[in-house]
Amino acid sequence: METNVSRTTPQRAGTAHTSPSHDKAAHAGQAVKGTAAIALRAYELYEKRGRKDGQALEDWLNAERQLAAAAGH
Repeated sequence: METNVSRTTPQRAGTAHTSPSHDKAAHAGQAVKGTAAIALRAYELYEKRGRKDGQALEDWLNAERQLAAAAGH
């Protein structure tokens, strides 16, 4: 006589388990949001300078620094 026994690994209550692909997707989503925030701030800096071309990289780097400082990094 055979009995079917379910063999599952017990998990602790309240512990969230995520797959590596889910973690990568979450990280990618955060990166996109961060990039969009940097782009917006860089554009604001460009406008503040009177929309003069030639300093896109400087605006981008300043935007990164400002947002990192505001986030406490």
